[in-house]
Amino acid sequence: MTTPDAVHEVHVLHDMLEDWFNGRVPAEALGSLLERFSDDFHMVGIRGIRLNKAALSMFFTGAHGSRPGLRIGIDALTLVAPTHDGLVVRYREIHDGMGAASAREALAIFMRTEEGALRWLALQETPAEV
Repeated sequence: MTTPDAVHEVHVLHDMLEDWFNGRVPAEALGSLLERFSDDFHMVGIRGIRLNKAALSMFFTGAHGSRPGLRIGIDALTLVAPTHDGLVVRYREIHDGMGAASAREALAIFMRTEEGALRWLALQETPAEV
């Protein structure tokens, strides 16, 4: 698994999230968004709340179109370590376009499916300086 695969996946997912939160895609697009996450997905967001895939689905359902004007930028994306069947990356995520900008540092673990696609397995977010 190469770094370009992870770079592509991080950017694709965050483009999808931006479209979702802005309401630029219909609510029926939720399935396409959720299929990027492993069934065993867990994350801890910037508020310290742990979410599994089912809780993430409920969050996304309620948040569709809730942040018009949101822009999500990604920088400082680096490969931390390859694993046997995936990889670990670190990146900074910047939210802007809704008043004061905010940022978070993220550490993501990806697993590779049998078909070779990357799926998000775990995500840890920490508030950061913009």
